[in-house]
Amino acid sequence: MTNHTQSMQDRSRVWQLLALAFAHPLPELHQQLADGRFQSALDQAIAGAFGGASANLPLASTSFRDFEAQYITLFDIGPKGRPLVPLCAGGYESLLGGQGRPRLMLQYARFYGHFGLKTPDGDAEHEMPDHLTCQLECLAWLSHLEGRAVGRGEQTQGYRQAQDDFITRLLRPQCRILVSRLSQNCAQRGYDLLFAALGEALEQVLALYLGDSRTTHDLAAPSPLSQSMASGQAQNLWG
Repeated sequence: MTNHTQSMQDRSRVWQLLALAFAHPLPELHQQLADGRFQSALDQAIAGAFGGASANLPLASTSFRDFEAQYITLFDIGPKGRPLVPLCAGGYESLLGGQGRPRLMLQYARFYGHFGLKTPDGDAEHEMPDHLTCQLECLAWLSHLEGRAVGRGEQTQGYRQAQDDFITRLLRPQCRILVSRLSQNCAQRGYDLLFAALGEALEQVLALYLGDSRTTHDLAAPSPLSQSMASGQAQNLWG
């Protein structure tokens, strides 16, 4: 296995772990956040993907019951029935650009479909195409495809350009708003420090990726994206 292939696998793992961290917490995950196993796994993946960097997340300091309640207030149902910090891009008016949310979600759905990803059939918020966990799982899949292409000696430009575009146009603008609002609400409410730190870790990883992307682009002539699409049956990442 080449170093580049391993780096792509590590990057895919980073996105997967961050998606898991922003999903509704389960007791098993909370235990790993409390004893440091999750933090260790994330730092190991970040170091492999980005040359020795680390997130240095704090340990979860609250019980699972309190941690879950804080998660729900922040990301699901806040005091006025809406999340304090929406995980869906459509929850931020400034990101809609005057268009309706269905049109924004169509952009995500088309992007996912282009790379063989099926959008969920349900209507729950966590299943929406613009939900943060769906976006991170999409990046994990694209990193996997890029690593597979490297291993096969195929062109990777299409996959890398797609990730650049997705992060720059969609994910990073949402992340900037999310991190600011998350930090503010956690400080005001005295919530577990881990929540705000997870937002900062996501912002750090996006910056690391974009810095790495600018210096490691495949210098070969870019091929049409249609030649870089995943072949075969669509991959369903959301159930």
